[in-house]
Amino acid sequence: MCRANDMEPITFGSGCIVVYHGRKYLLSAAHVTDIEHSGACIDTGLPPVNLQTPLYSVGSMCYFDSYRTKKDLEATIIKELEDLDLEFDETLEVTFCEIKEDFQIFQPQYDFGSYTIEPGPKCYLNLHEAGEPESGKYYGFAGRIRFEVDGILIRSQPTLKLDLTYVGSFGKYHIFKTPEVITDADDYRGCSGAPILDETGKLVGLVQSVGEGTDRIYAFSIEACINLLDMAIKTNLV
Repeated sequence: MCRANDMEPITFGSGCIVVYHGRKYLLSAAHVTDIEHSGACIDTGLPPVNLQTPLYSVGSMCYFDSYRTKKDLEATIIKELEDLDLEFDETLEVTFCEIKEDFQIFQPQYDFGSYTIEPGPKCYLNLHEAGEPESGKYYGFAGRIRFEVDGILIRSQPTLKLDLTYVGSFGKYHIFKTPEVITDADDYRGCSGAPILDETGKLVGLVQSVGEGTDRIYAFSIEACINLLDMAIKTNLV
């Protein structure tokens, strides 16, 4: 996220670009981008230009609040919004926007010892092949942590989290178990919004938070995200 007045980076997170019905969308976690007087940008991964990290500004993001009804709506004649008798529940931990332009986005080489991510063009995920997690499979995600701004350069450390197992779900969220207890949340800070994939590359959720001192990672359900995206497309929000 960059300040709107001077494009100075102020905070960082993760996300992914997906293809859905022939259109491209950036997905992330709401708390990553919901910051006043700032705009979301993508680090293109391209070499620095004049010692500056090349960024691509994506514009405005969509957010969703969840409400509960406090009375039986079937017995209510709804004329005004107030007739719904709504009670605020939560701001959903997902955000997205349409990517309407083609731009270069490059994957640098990341060497994790036993596994190497090769350099090349970034992959877009197919949202039509996304779905719910299953027991008995392993999951993982990649992200970047320990961000710092060094003058006009952005520095960070790549990280790869593997061998996650699916524990269960509650509402619009999934729970995954890590192989070891999370002793330092900074090992994950910056991964919010990262896509969680299964062994076949199927997208199942977006990282939301971790429980320091536990072996739990929480993710927003990709199926719930698709439902919101469908709603946004039908109502021309994106």
